[in-house]
Amino acid sequence: MHTRLCLYLLRNRQRRQYPKEGYTPPQPLFTFQKKGRRSEKGQVLVIFAVVALVLLFFTGLALDAGSVYVTHAQLKRAVDAAAVSAANAFKRNDPSETLPERMQRMQKAAEEVLRLQNVDMSTVDMRVYICDADGDGYRDVSLQSLVPLFYNRCPNTNPFDPDAPQSRKLVWVEAKQQAPLYFLHLLGFSSITLQTDAIAEAAPLNVVLVFDTSESMANETPGFVIGDFDPSTCNAANSCEPMRKAKDAAKALLSTLYQGYDQVGVVTYDNRAVTRLNLTYNLFPSQGSPNAENVIDSIYVHDDAPIVRMWSNWWGIHDAFNPVNPEDRDGDTLDTDSMPYTCPNFVADPVCHDPPQPGDDPMCDRWWSVAEGAPDIYGWGGVPCDSGTMFDAYDWDGNRMYSSADDAAARAWLQSYGVDPSSAEAGYALSPLSTCGGCGIREASNLLRSEGRSGAVWVIIFLSDGTVNLSDSRATNSQIPVSYANGFCSGGMGSQFWRDYCIDYSFLPRYCIDSSSATCPPNTTWEDPATTPYNSLHYSTMDYARDMVDQAALTKSLNPNEPAGNDIAIYVIGLGDAGDVIGTEPIGELFLRYMAAVGDDGDRTTDPCHGVANKRKCGNYYYAPTGNQLLPIFEDIASRIYTRIRE
Repeated sequence: MHTRLCLYLLRNRQRRQYPKEGYTPPQPLFTFQKKGRRSEKGQVLVIFAVVALVLLFFTGLALDAGSVYVTHAQLKRAVDAAAVSAANAFKRNDPSETLPERMQRMQKAAEEVLRLQNVDMSTVDMRVYICDADGDGYRDVSLQSLVPLFYNRCPNTNPFDPDAPQSRKLVWVEAKQQAPLYFLHLLGFSSITLQTDAIAEAAPLNVVLVFDTSESMANETPGFVIGDFDPSTCNAANSCEPMRKAKDAAKALLSTLYQGYDQVGVVTYDNRAVTRLNLTYNLFPSQGSPNAENVIDSIYVHDDAPIVRMWSNWWGIHDAFNPVNPEDRDGDTLDTDSMPYTCPNFVADPVCHDPPQPGDDPMCDRWWSVAEGAPDIYGWGGVPCDSGTMFDAYDWDGNRMYSSADDAAARAWLQSYGVDPSSAEAGYALSPLSTCGGCGIREASNLLRSEGRSGAVWVIIFLSDGTVNLSDSRATNSQIPVSYANGFCSGGMGSQFWRDYCIDYSFLPRYCIDSSSATCPPNTTWEDPATTPYNSLHYSTMDYARDMVDQAALTKSLNPNEPAGNDIAIYVIGLGDAGDVIGTEPIGELFLRYMAAVGDDGDRTTDPCHGVANKRKCGNYYYAPTGNQLLPIFEDIASRIYTRIRE
């Protein structure tokens, strides 16, 4: 039986086979004829060829553009580095060079960098300009047309106008390079000219030269006697050695600096620190006065108070006097001492014999013996005696008797060094000690902080030949607390530091007397200054000196609460005795190496001298056995002074 579907299909089939009369089937929209296919294929080929050429052109253009971009980037990096190199070459002033020779040296320095950057010098035209290439003190007018942008950057200097802008070490480097074209070369374009430029500035320098002027700086002079040498003769003749060689080496360093751009100051220290020259552009006599060369020439060796002329018994038991101020035996800063005994009366002309004889006046050797009725409260066999109104710690004329002549000699000695005998400083100036390293670094640091330019590199070059044995006192530095008026040679009659001439023979432990232990350097022992009696204080002249170093140069500490210093680069020269072992350690050199370690990168924990043998160069520390080695050391410092590697 048929279903509906089958009937439908049958009918539909019948209709297709037997259409009705007048039926017209639908016509197709498109008709394809064999005769048009060949023409259409040709059109496609033409379109494809045109598109391919366009794609090839843009691909080649992109390749050339990429090549030009890479070449320009390489040239830019190379010119930037070349400008820095030329500026570094510009930094160092060589008096033997003519200006054309200096420009040639800068050009060569820039070219060398370009070669190191793999720049093909045969395709490069490079030029180097500075503001004042002819050295007349004015910016070069020719720059206005050659490189107007650089001309506008150069200060409008005038050597005869003190109010005119100061010179700057600006260096302009420009380079043109022919960059090859590869694809466009097929179209007749062989290369394209690339141009770039860079400007660099050599940082100005603020350099402070710090000289140890203690009497030992004449120890290579014929006739030198430890503890009793008068350097006035060799000072007048400028022949004290090694001081003379130190001054000559320092003047050689001046010649490497740039007049009108770099500044120099001079500080000296012995039992106190003095700024001899504030920061100045005047390096040589021809450039004005005061100038660094003249000031360096005028540095003298300090005539230390003659310890061998101190009264023999007193000096023999040397903890019987205050080595910081020998006129102040009880440590209260006054010549008039409150002692638990009374000395005999002075006589105008005591009878003395050498060697002593019975019946000699007790004032002959300033020692009141038990045999003469003196109390023996210290177990010394008597006590030293002094006058509260006279300078009588020394037997200046060496005749074993005290008289007004000794007082007069002391006053004349003080006046010869510019110290008022009536001032509070007078007694401290009579100290037989004279190596206040902390004073020197503190004075130099303060000079840079007060006068140093913010955009300059701050540098201290520190020369010492001995171990630290003094600190600032209240008389020489008002910042010292009143309770520490004698400085930090802590103690009293019979105390350790007085007995050891104020030398701390142990580099460690280090002590701290900050108002709070929270700000102390790591691994230090804190002593509360408010509760620790002065006479039992362990904080020493060495600790004070290290604190002054930190104040000058420390920028990084493991204790985040420790105050930062001033980021000063410090180069240190230890001369002769500075490297000697005292006790069991080379105390002087340990301090100088500490200074060099902090002055190298501002971090006391990164010490280039760690593990290096005594009396050896390491990092920023130099050792000179004698003055003959000072010139090459200063020359080496001059070659390094402009570069400081930082994080």
